[in-house]
Amino acid sequence: MADIEHLHFKIGLASTYWKKVPIYSILLNDEIIETQEISTPSGETFFVEFNREVVEGPNVLKIRLENKDWTDTIENEDKTAIIKDILLNIKNIEIEKINLGELIWKKSIFTGDDPDRPVLDQCVDLGWNGTWELKLESPFYIWLLENI
Repeated sequence: MADIEHLHFKIGLASTYWKKVPIYSILLNDEIIETQEISTPSGETFFVEFNREVVEGPNVLKIRLENKDWTDTIENEDKTAIIKDILLNIKNIEIEKINLGELIWKKSIFTGDDPDRPVLDQCVDLGWNGTWELKLESPFYIWLLENI
């Protein structure tokens, strides 16, 4: 039987928006932890905290931007700059009160829902609907030591 580890997660998120409030989801091993409309003002960081049991071996934390459409991005007249947009920003992630720091960039990928979009490495600013993924291992402390 695989060992079970109890972990505490604290995720700092922020978003930029101007007319429509973004909806985000957080999943751990494809279990939905939370799906919410952002309730903080544009640009303000908020935190989502939860405890979960994970099984020894590979685990995946996912964060999704859910409700952006083409009308949410406004460009200037000559289309050289975006002047209004919706973004979901992953500011930081702590597991067991340890800030993962650069690992949230170095060990993650972002895959858009649109298959024509590229898969992005080191992306923590979600600018279209899709899934940010961080693959981690349990035991967590061993994974952390191997990756810092």
